[in-house]
Amino acid sequence: MKLQWKLLCGLLLLMVIALVGCSDGASNESRNDGVITLKVWDYLSPDSPSEKEQLELLRKYEESHPNIKFERTYFPFADLKTKLLQGIAGGELPDIVLIDNPDHQAFAAAGVFADITKEVEEWGEADQYFEGPRASTMLDGKYYGIPNNSNALALFYNKDMFKEAGITEPPKTWSKLEEAAKKLTTNDRKGLAIAATKSEEGTFQFLPFLWQAGADLDSFGSPEAISAMKFIQNMVKEGSISENIVNWNQQDVLVQFQTGKAAMMVNGPWQLPTLREESKDLNWDVTLMPEGKQSASILGGENWAISATTEHRQEAFNFITWSQQPDILGPMHELGGRLPNREDVADDKRYEWNKDEQLQVFVQQIKTSKPRAYGTKYPEISTAVQEAIQRSITGEDVEKIMRESAEKIEPLLP
Repeated sequence: MKLQWKLLCGLLLLMVIALVGCSDGASNESRNDGVITLKVWDYLSPDSPSEKEQLELLRKYEESHPNIKFERTYFPFADLKTKLLQGIAGGELPDIVLIDNPDHQAFAAAGVFADITKEVEEWGEADQYFEGPRASTMLDGKYYGIPNNSNALALFYNKDMFKEAGITEPPKTWSKLEEAAKKLTTNDRKGLAIAATKSEEGTFQFLPFLWQAGADLDSFGSPEAISAMKFIQNMVKEGSISENIVNWNQQDVLVQFQTGKAAMMVNGPWQLPTLREESKDLNWDVTLMPEGKQSASILGGENWAISATTEHRQEAFNFITWSQQPDILGPMHELGGRLPNREDVADDKRYEWNKDEQLQVFVQQIKTSKPRAYGTKYPEISTAVQEAIQRSITGEDVEKIMRESAEKIEPLLP
């Protein structure tokens, strides 16, 4: 009996342990059940206003949606596209991507992004977006994302340096820009800084000059296109622009301007918060891009997309549409120095872009800004443009470069 009793007690003890184990397991499962981690990839530079907006946006959503957690990963601008292509090949994509709008169609065609037409149509707010940004999220009449923000390039200038050089107003034409850049150049300062790195940022900064010259990507070997590239090359040869721009992205250009090593720079509205917070002693302003044969700037901005492989499609879509609510989007874009591409938010008089004279320059600039709507092979086209820019700045013959580049670009155009 004693042996039987001991066996019975042992069995009971094992049952209790098992029950406790099951209970703990069920408890852990219960705690984890319903908490979904959404992976987000973007290229928003560390410590930039746009990154601050992104982090605050994710934090606010987690705060109001305790069942959602984010795992955000930053990639340098040029690396994100490579990671996405590697991800689709290896089956390791995030749930959500913040993508540069000219790349959207190409990645949709490559199968990276999910077709969310049904969700967008049920949401019913797509018609609130400006036509250009909305079109950038579409391919063959289907939605593969939602626009998030728009921007354009304009000309920043140091007012004190202008005064010292005897320049009474910002340049409105190419000839005045070149003249001002010469006057403003000293032994330790360049007149103008632009980004010409071998990435989309380089293309982004060159295309306005191409359009201002009266050319486009389908006329890259034309006299007008050649004149645009020569305009940049000549200022490098004259010393008004540093030859180091081949290594500079737009953040590097900002640093040149902040530190007084450049009297003017071409840059976007996302730099306004940084200048105001970090360079309070700098006396600067912003004006429309100078005209060549015509006025032009470039439409920039990012779109949200959901990966084709996500297991959390609805949760990802819920977050994206939450981020687009006017009362969320407006304050967040103010924080990030961005401009909205929803008409109702853009027209809302409560927000800074309708009160701030410098932001208004960008709002006005967007009116003559062109999108990079060149079809699914645009990334390849952009690479050809980047190579042409790099070769020109290092002193090669521009006419030869542009003709050779045109031969590469023309077969890639839609």
